[in-house]
Amino acid sequence: MKKEIKLASFKKLWKTKKALENVNPEVVEVVKEYWHKTHKPQGSVTWKDIADRVFSEYCRLYYADDEWYVNCITSWVRMFWTEAQCWHFISRWVLKYRYDINNCFPQSYTDNCILSWNYKVYTIKMIQMFGQEKVEQMINDKELVSLSQSWYEEHIVERYKFIIDKKEKIKKHQKSVYI
Repeated sequence: MKKEIKLASFKKLWKTKKALENVNPEVVEVVKEYWHKTHKPQGSVTWKDIADRVFSEYCRLYYADDEWYVNCITSWVRMFWTEAQCWHFISRWVLKYRYDINNCFPQSYTDNCILSWNYKVYTIKMIQMFGQEKVEQMINDKELVSLSQSWYEEHIVERYKFIIDKKEKIKKHQKSVYI
């Protein structure tokens, strides 16, 4: 039996009763599905936590082929999309690039964690894809950005719709291949 989740217990997301009354139902669906992936108690989950989980899945599925596989950006190891990690070229601390698909690519656990991001190879790959000028611009960009609750809600719903659509397309493709 699935435990019922009460929106009021997400104190950091909806701080007032009025905010709870005007909640987008699509956002509620995403929050209920992804909050446990943050590994935090409901009361301490923030918009950034939910957006990070959704974006990580979005990024890996964005680059997934019809068989659910992705290639590591640095070593080109082919792996199932759930085995990959979403790796950021520019640190997640820079909000401007935190949710930018051109800054994030699937990477293997080995390259991301054991080889300390394999940053040299990643930089070379980024320069090959976007050019030296764009990469230097991203590295030197110090623009501060703040993201509002409405931005997070829109971002989360938009990415979630993509995730659902991609999963359905892949399932249809697999059925057509195996029949």
